[in-house]
Amino acid sequence: MLNAIALALPMLLAAPVYQDTPTEVPAIQDDGDGFILNFPQGVDGGQGMSLGQFVQACQQVTGLTFHVKEDAASRLSSTFVRLMGTKRIPKEQFYSFFQILMVMNDFVCTEIGPAGISVIQIDSLTGGGQSSAPKIRANAAYVDPDRLVDYADQPATLITTVINLPNTDVRSLSNTMRQLIADPNTQQMIPAGSSNSFVLTGFGTQVAALARMLTIIDEASAVEVVEPVFELLRLEYAAADEVASLVEELLEFSTQATNRGAQAPQGVSTALRSGQSNVKILVDSRQSSLLVLALPEDMPRIKDLVAQLDVDVVDSERAYHIYSVENVEAGELADTLTSFLNDATRLEANSGAAQSGNNARTARGSNSTEFVVVPDDKSNSLLIAASRTRYSEVLELIRRLDKRQPQVLIETALIELTGQDLYDLGVELSLADIPGVGASGGFGLTSFGLSSLSDTDGDGIPDVRVPSIGSGISAGLLDGDDFSLPMFIAAMEEKRNSNVLNVPSVLVNNNVEARVETKEEQPTTTITATGGTSGQTQENFNQYEEAGITMVISPSISGSDYLRLKVELEISNFIGSVQGAIPPPRSTRILQTEVTVPDGYTMVIGGIIVDNRSETTRKVPFFGDLPVLGRLFRRDSTSGTRTTLYFFVTPHIMDDSEFADLAAISYDMKLEAANTIGIDRMQIIDPKFGKNRGLIDLDGFDIPLYQSPKRGEVDSASIGKTPDEIEEAVGAAGQ
Repeated sequence: MLNAIALALPMLLAAPVYQDTPTEVPAIQDDGDGFILNFPQGVDGGQGMSLGQFVQACQQVTGLTFHVKEDAASRLSSTFVRLMGTKRIPKEQFYSFFQILMVMNDFVCTEIGPAGISVIQIDSLTGGGQSSAPKIRANAAYVDPDRLVDYADQPATLITTVINLPNTDVRSLSNTMRQLIADPNTQQMIPAGSSNSFVLTGFGTQVAALARMLTIIDEASAVEVVEPVFELLRLEYAAADEVASLVEELLEFSTQATNRGAQAPQGVSTALRSGQSNVKILVDSRQSSLLVLALPEDMPRIKDLVAQLDVDVVDSERAYHIYSVENVEAGELADTLTSFLNDATRLEANSGAAQSGNNARTARGSNSTEFVVVPDDKSNSLLIAASRTRYSEVLELIRRLDKRQPQVLIETALIELTGQDLYDLGVELSLADIPGVGASGGFGLTSFGLSSLSDTDGDGIPDVRVPSIGSGISAGLLDGDDFSLPMFIAAMEEKRNSNVLNVPSVLVNNNVEARVETKEEQPTTTITATGGTSGQTQENFNQYEEAGITMVISPSISGSDYLRLKVELEISNFIGSVQGAIPPPRSTRILQTEVTVPDGYTMVIGGIIVDNRSETTRKVPFFGDLPVLGRLFRRDSTSGTRTTLYFFVTPHIMDDSEFADLAAISYDMKLEAANTIGIDRMQIIDPKFGKNRGLIDLDGFDIPLYQSPKRGEVDSASIGKTPDEIEEAVGAAGQ
């Protein structure tokens, strides 16, 4: 068949360009420097020219040598070229147009062999199945990168080349560019080992276009490697560590503003890049200098910043400061500041190291965080040594902590109600029949502790009942004929009620514990034997036993004028009096609680009720149970004790800056005391009270002329002086 095509092709090419009838128009016409193609009407029964015939025509036109495999030859014969309309192709581009038609019909042209003796092999991409694709790619001719331009117009020629991309990480780029591989059977893009190169396989046109695209990407990734420079900047006036800190902060902010939204560079290159601020600043405190390592383009800006910061100021920075504390104790405030700032500095250093790694500020170990705070208890002042930056931070903390806490006036009331009932009724009987001495007789008696028997005539037999005189009424028969053992009766009923009111009050600062104690002490003794036959003893003082009220209360002001009170209350009382070395009985009641109460309200926060009842009956069996007469043979006693204890509290928040609220309450108490003890005795306590007219006046309601001491940083010459003395010294200096 190929021979037939070869015989017919000269006739086709020699045919005239135009014929009288359409059927006589040849498929390929020679038109000087080009060919006119007219494939819809062909020499093959109106079906057009087959690809096999077209290969023969291309061989005659281009002079190239083609080789067609057997599986491709059958497809070439059965596949026809169909183009709607005519098309004129320049002769020098005929082979490119030929490859376009071959690719369109799933054929590939592979140049095998060196130039001059090479053969163009035509393979079918669909005839050999998937297993033929690797063989086809393996036959692709290698083309140097600088010769890819010669294959840009060969869309069906399979080639292989290597593209070097020195500025690109090809392994990362391959994941993105792999989407451009349309047909993996004929195209491949493989990273070449550990180099920055790609092995590209595919049709000439596609490989040339992909290589150009990769070259553009690599050129865009190229960076200008700039070596940093080193400078030693000596400072004349400013502190080196503070200047370093300020310059770093300014450069960091400038870099963030410039590169906001920029993506981090990708690739294996880690060199310094132009346009990015990479600055290392170290402090040489010995020379008061800055050691700066930066890019050449950044160094002038850094020098300019340092020059603007290193200037002389009229009021030079002081490294030592004296701060007069107004409302808190200097020692406690110093401990708080030192503990907090040390922990905060350590936390900041750890956080900076974790976030920035070899951050310049962390590496140079700036002295700007160092400080010393020492309290002076006598003047209640703080001696502070710190740089200007650190001192401003310390000063802000001091001002926030040195605030006068509101005071709380806590009025409490302890009310103790005691009631005691006692009932005692008993009868004792005695009877004896003794007619004479030596004669025998009988006797009988009852005894419940109301009386005792006594022998008055010395005959060894009790003949008189001696009553135990107590409270209530005692009566009996004391006389008989020859022998008298009387009947004795005793009756008593007692009711006792008492109330005790304790009203302790205390003024205390917010969040500070207050303690109030009132004690009753009773002495005890100890008895010591002196030895000897006489057995003499000696009684000496031992110690005091205490009883009373102990109250510990701590207020904490919360929002909306509510107070949280932590209360510990202990109440103890002696029951009876001391007798010798044995202390009297003592009862103790303890209350511990934490409550929230509103300001100015009296609230009960605790109470104890004790109710004791006891009944005692002593009687003669059987006789004591007789109706009515049983009263003669028994003793009945009943006792009861009831104790009620209430604890009330009334807090008052004193938060007036001029202490006017405390002055008003104080005046009320002075007035109450003056009504009791007299104004003359009240003036011993407060000489100004009622002094103007000798009567109770309202001067106590005036806002007190209180002048708070100077707060904040003070001159060392003012330490220990009153505000009036400082004002006088200032006035004298002004004169």
